[in-house]
Parts: sequence; structure tokens; C-alpha cells
Amino acid sequence: MKTRLFERCPDNPLISPLDLPFPAAAVLNPGATEYGGDVVLLLRIEDHAGHSNIHVARSHNGVTDWEIETKPLLRRGESRWRYEQWGCEDARVTYLPEEKRWYITYTAYSANGAAVALACTEDFVSAERIGLIFSPNNKDAVLFPQKFDGRWAVFHRPDAGGIEHIWSAYSPDLVHWGEPHCVLPEGAGAAWDAVKVGAGPPPVLTKRGWLLIYHGVKGYGGHLVYRTGVALFDKEQPYKMIARSPDWVFQAEAPYEQSGLTPNVVFPTGLLVRGDELWMYYGAADSCTCLARARLDEVMNMLVA
Repeated sequence: MKTRLFERCPDNPLISPLDLPFPAAAVLNPGATEYGGDVVLLLRIEDHAGHSNIHVARSHNGVTDWEIETKPLLRRGESRWRYEQWGCEDARVTYLPEEKRWYITYTAYSANGAAVALACTEDFVSAERIGLIFSPNNKDAVLFPQKFDGRWAVFHRPDAGGIEHIWSAYSPDLVHWGEPHCVLPEGAGAAWDAVKVGAGPPPVLTKRGWLLIYHGVKGYGGHLVYRTGVALFDKEQPYKMIARSPDWVFQAEAPYEQSGLTPNVVFPTGLLVRGDELWMYYGAADSCTCLARARLDEVMNMLVA
């Protein structure tokens, strides 16, 4: 029997559509950080018309009593931002000490496809859009919190005609990106992540290197199953993968993960390091927002060079 590495929070689902102060079809895939003594989640909330905006939620303990803003931090359909006409989705958030603000990578969705956009905020009350940093089809971008040889780094997941690996890129200014490297390929054959992979929350620095939680997908009888794995990258050259979990470390097992708008999906997008614990916030079945926790040392023990 597989050892359960991540333990689900007994309060799951933390946030469901019925918990929102307005009607919605789903609340999922949250970015996570801490600000002003609160845990802050950037929720993707899908309305009944099928479009998504990004809203801020705050909690003192990161588990209960969420205060959810009715006004989106990033609203789709604004006239200046035509590549977001259908949605602002799946935010990840990284604090850049050098910039003294948080940067948000998210999926801009329109008739042109899914692209990667970037915005920043100082207070989670308002956000300044920077614009697209990767053109369609591309998703799951996560920003590193520091520079490497004077340049920022990001992981992202372009779709190369059905081949969906994780790639890296570098930028001197957070606007112009280049020097691509394929850093984590999808699995082969019958592997649990053979259909596609994508970055989860932004990488976190450990004694051994940059830890990345990622999702992997496998097809079963015509439907897709999303699971979670972990990988480790070099401290100074983060495009170099050091180790990778051979097996998944988290999968849909709870009823709220196995049943929903998209069954059998766990999709991590937010991560907090709290002492020796990892708090992983994730979307379940594309329907609700949940939390699972694991010891950092036990997660690191899953990595195989």
C-alpha cells in the first residue's frame, strides 16, 4: 500500500462555491502567499457563464474563516486586455524582495487560446498588469523569487503539438524572455505523467536545491487523471534537474476530489513553507479549493536522482 505523504486538512474543502458571497460554478486552483499576518489565496472563480476571474481570499490561520473579496483582483473582459476576454485563470504568486512586490503569473484565455500573463501587486487590493509573457498555447508558469546571473527565471509549459513538457526561460526585465531549456519532460509509455506535465506552485529553495511540485496526467479509458509529483533543480542553474520522484506523491482519493466538474483531479497551485511543513493548496475536481500538508524532509526523501 502506498504511503500517504500529504495529509488532507480535515476542514476540506476549505472553500466551495456555496461559501462564496456571490453565485459561482467553481472556485479552484489558488495561488498562495502570506501578507499582513494573513494567508492570502488568489482564487480562480468561474461564473455560471463559464468565465473565470481571480479573487482574493484572506484567513488568519490559512484554514477557516475566509474573507473573500467580491471585486476581482484580475477581471477578465477588460477592453485593454483582449487576450483575457474569456478568462483570467490559475494564478501563481511569488514575492520578489528586490522589487518589493508580489508578481502573479496566470493564464489569459481568449479566442486566441491560452497564454501566460504577468501582473504585480503591493497590497492585493489592486494589481498592475504587465501583459503577456508567453503566447498560446502555454500555461502553468511559475516565477522564481530571485535572479540568476542578473536575470529572472520562470518555468512554463508550452504545448508543442500535443507534447507538453516543462520548460524554463530567463529575462532581464520580467518582460522579454528567452534562452529556453526543456527542464522536465512528460513521462513515457504507461507512466503516471505520460500525457503531460505542468508546474504547480512556484519553486521553493531548500538545502539541496529548488523544490518543484508539479502535476502529471495519465489517460484511463478515455478520461484523464491528474496526480502530483515532485522534482529538484540546481540552486544556481535551475534549468538543470537533479532529481525527480519516480511515482506520484498525491492523487484524488477523497469524494470531493473524485467527483466534481472534472473528476479525479488534484491540481496544486499554492505552497507555503511553515516551519518544517509544506502547506499545499490545490483545486479538487475543478470544483473547490483544498489543503494538504506534508513534512518537508519526507517530501525530499521521495526524490531520486
